[in-house]
Formats: sequence, structure tokens, C-alpha cells
Amino acid sequence: QGFFCFALAFCGLIPAACWRYTHSTEVEDSMMDMYDLVYEEVRRNTSSFRRHELTAIHEAFLCCGKHSPFGDTANVENKTCPPSQEHNARQDCLQEIQVFLKKHMNFVSTLLGVTIGFTVYGMILTSFLWFSIHFSTNLDRKGKYILR
Repeated sequence: QGFFCFALAFCGLIPAACWRYTHSTEVEDSMMDMYDLVYEEVRRNTSSFRRHELTAIHEAFLCCGKHSPFGDTANVENKTCPPSQEHNARQDCLQEIQVFLKKHMNFVSTLLGVTIGFTVYGMILTSFLWFSIHFSTNLDRKGKYILR
């Protein structure tokens, strides 16, 4: 049963690790697209709910706005930036999100690698345990041992 549990975990971890390496930029691209969508909706002043979302993003990542070639963004940034970021040198949120995701995805990759290693180790140990029980006719001591 132990080997079976480790084998199931292994069968789940391998596709997760493969997805992590084959689709490494997919999460980053989705986050950037989401930020751009919220930012542009606030810039067009279509939703006050989106303004609250943008303010929450700015507070979470400790950044303020983005550099846009499409026009002045100061109006949006004045309304949605946290007070601590308004007067400081503004940090581009797209860069901050990218740095945040790279750091956390590296942590996830390390965690996946270590977990796969322990899973393989557990599979090896449980298989040795099964073979030792299966091929042993008696687990009692075969001889008499005397301490002198």
C-alpha cells in the first residue's frame, strides 16, 4: 500500500513538473494580460470595481502603474496608487509582477524536484521492505545471541 501511494504521488508529480517546464511563461503572460485589462478599464473609467481591483494589485505588489506608450497615465496612478508609492520613484507593476512570479515559480520548481526525489526514495524503500517481507520465511532471530 505504501508503494502504491508513492507511485500515485509520483504519477501526479511528473505531469506537474513537465507542465511547469513546457508552459513556464503561461502563468506570467496571464498575469500581465490581466493587469493590462484592469489598467485599461480603469483608464477608460468604465468601472469603479476595477479601480478597487487595481488599487489592491498596487498595494499587493508595492508598485504603481506602468509605462504606457499610449498616453498619460498619471491620472490613473494618482487615483489607484498607495500613498507610500505616490511620491516615491514609481515602480513599473509589469516588472514587479514579473520578478514576483519568477521568484515564486523557481520556488515551486525546487519544491517539485525535492518532492519527486523523496517520492522515488520512498518507492525504493517500500519495495525493499516488501521484498524483505515476501522472501523471508521467518522474521524471528535464526540463532541465539549472547552478550558477554
